[in-house]
Amino acid sequence: MRAIGSIALAILMLAVAGGVAHAQNVNYAGTSAANFLKISPISRNSAMGDAPLSAGSGAGGVMFNPASVAGMPEGSITISSMKWLVDTRISYLAASYPLSPVSTAAIDIDYFGTGDIDETTIAEQDGTGRVFNASDLMIGATYAVKLTDRFSAGAKVKVINENLSQAQATAFAADIGSTFRTNFLNELEINFVLSNFGSKMKFNGRDLEVLYTVPDSPTGKEVPARLKTESWELPLLFRLGLETDVLRIDNMRLHVAYQLLDSRDYQARHLVGAEFVYNDFVYLRGGFKPNWDEASWSAGFGLNIRMPNMGRVLFDYAATDWGVFGLVQQFGVGFRF
Repeated sequence: MRAIGSIALAILMLAVAGGVAHAQNVNYAGTSAANFLKISPISRNSAMGDAPLSAGSGAGGVMFNPASVAGMPEGSITISSMKWLVDTRISYLAASYPLSPVSTAAIDIDYFGTGDIDETTIAEQDGTGRVFNASDLMIGATYAVKLTDRFSAGAKVKVINENLSQAQATAFAADIGSTFRTNFLNELEINFVLSNFGSKMKFNGRDLEVLYTVPDSPTGKEVPARLKTESWELPLLFRLGLETDVLRIDNMRLHVAYQLLDSRDYQARHLVGAEFVYNDFVYLRGGFKPNWDEASWSAGFGLNIRMPNMGRVLFDYAATDWGVFGLVQQFGVGFRF
């Protein structure tokens, strides 16, 4: 119980600290790096409006709440890929394995890539004939434990790298999460998560090397120099989630999820989603983001297929309406063994 109290107190203090920052009326919009960490790479979560934070997404759940895999009785692998906005692509891989009946370890990799981009300059606005690319990479390691029959906690440490042509930046961060399963409203689950608490990102690399013209030099002398960039914060996120089954009839159930997402660089936003399950085989999903700029509704489905001597294979599909950017489609496959 002392461990539970300490974790709860730490999460409360972090939440209060985040609230104080917002209370100071400081506008942090556009001041975070590594914003790919805000994008859901998990098809199930995307279909449900990114609302889920508790168990249900398999190993991929550690992307949102490291406590979600605590006490999982089986190993799990999640693979997902999607073509995101303006021809970028996101690929994700996660794997978890139970270390004991109450503890689970997991690793995950999240990759965002732009592909080749035609290089242009002020002098050659139609293109130089060369190409470059940008990419982001996150590698994380998670440990989660079921402290009681109703309370779970987890922590994830991760390294984050951004690459823009020949300039790079690296940061280290941690996620802390918890799940409390109540004894009312069909065992309503309450989730608290703090994500991306860590170091700042500062770019270095060959693209920052320039020739500097010495002021007042009669010959226009140039000397090698290196540009100095600012350090940028990671997108600190605080999540509060509620989830429960509002309907349980024979082999059917309806699961609903709500999340309050408060980020360092944007106002608090809301996420809602639902999942209808028939015979633990067919999953129909939908979600809505009521106060977002472009993203609005999402929908999708899943199939849970039992394979002889292989456990289960799960196929997931999600489609999200991104307004002027069009429809983003996402595919995922999971394994439980």
